[in-house]
Amino acid sequence: MVWETPYFSYAVRELPKGCQLCVRGEKLVLFTTGVCPRDCFYCPLSEHRMGDVVYANERPVKSLDDVIEEALLMEARGTGVTGGDPLARLDRTAEYIRALKEAFGENFHVHLYTTGALATKKNLEKLYDAGLDEIRFHPDLFNPNSKLFKVEVENIRNAFDFDWDVGGEIPSIPGGFERMKWYAEFLDNLGAKFLNVNELEFSETNLRAILDRGYRPISDESAAIKGSLELGLKLLEWGEENTSLSYHLCTARLKDAVQLKNRLRRMARNVARPYMEITEDGTLRFGIAKYDDLNELYALLVEEAEVPAEWLYINRERGRIEMPEEVAVELAEAVEGDVKFFIVEEYPTWDRLEVERVPLP
Repeated sequence: MVWETPYFSYAVRELPKGCQLCVRGEKLVLFTTGVCPRDCFYCPLSEHRMGDVVYANERPVKSLDDVIEEALLMEARGTGVTGGDPLARLDRTAEYIRALKEAFGENFHVHLYTTGALATKKNLEKLYDAGLDEIRFHPDLFNPNSKLFKVEVENIRNAFDFDWDVGGEIPSIPGGFERMKWYAEFLDNLGAKFLNVNELEFSETNLRAILDRGYRPISDESAAIKGSLELGLKLLEWGEENTSLSYHLCTARLKDAVQLKNRLRRMARNVARPYMEITEDGTLRFGIAKYDDLNELYALLVEEAEVPAEWLYINRERGRIEMPEEVAVELAEAVEGDVKFFIVEEYPTWDRLEVERVPLP
């Protein structure tokens, strides 16, 4: 039976271990390179991730310490290794997996996405020895006549020589039902455990390519593509009757409304300063004051407005003084001159993306 999960997704049988942790926001997203042997028209990578760069969630990585710190901040119970194709920088990827296992123990669950193009037995052995628990293959399914596809299919067979969970991960592309069925049967015959299907979405970088192929978003407010969710459900219904695989249809709503929110909440608990309120969405809400001379403003607030110093934080990088929301509201009414007060809401992530800024009268 196809069942609806509490996370706005759909499943047949049991969710893969990697998905169980991911939907609860417990997985660090480790992007080990933007390099990839393929050029899929639906690739959603942003321009700043298309090169040979490394990110742990939103944090640019310069060393292993950055990865460990990010995992600690969000109290991660595992990581999903992605790209690009992580096997394009195999030694780096294996090093990070090994370091995370050493830092957090064998129960720290690591899954990895790959095209399969570089999944030789020798390369897979390096990942297995590093501690990889689960591997997900995304072959060039919608371009089956390519030479690369044939290599990928043969390499997938190599994964079954190791004692880890093997599955597939593909987008649900309208018009691709027969190819998706073929892949499900292929995996099932090899003894794979699962096939994950992702609702197709557009991004800034793939929008033109998606539109040029005749696909359209379901609405002006959504990045999801018409027909993708329905096709995914059709595959799950077919797969339940015709294969022994587990299936998970990961929806656009899951990623936005559940997975990200849960991860933000975990991180917010560890990064919020005493004057910050953690919202239901996992964002940080607080007041700020803006003025050309922060030292002068700080002295004004402490000495003349008599605000306790422990309620204030000078954020020189962002050119502002931060404080509890209620303090900002009171000061906005009492302080005259060029000082401007706002209520802001930010993600608790490394880049502190600002969600909202409301000026105070």
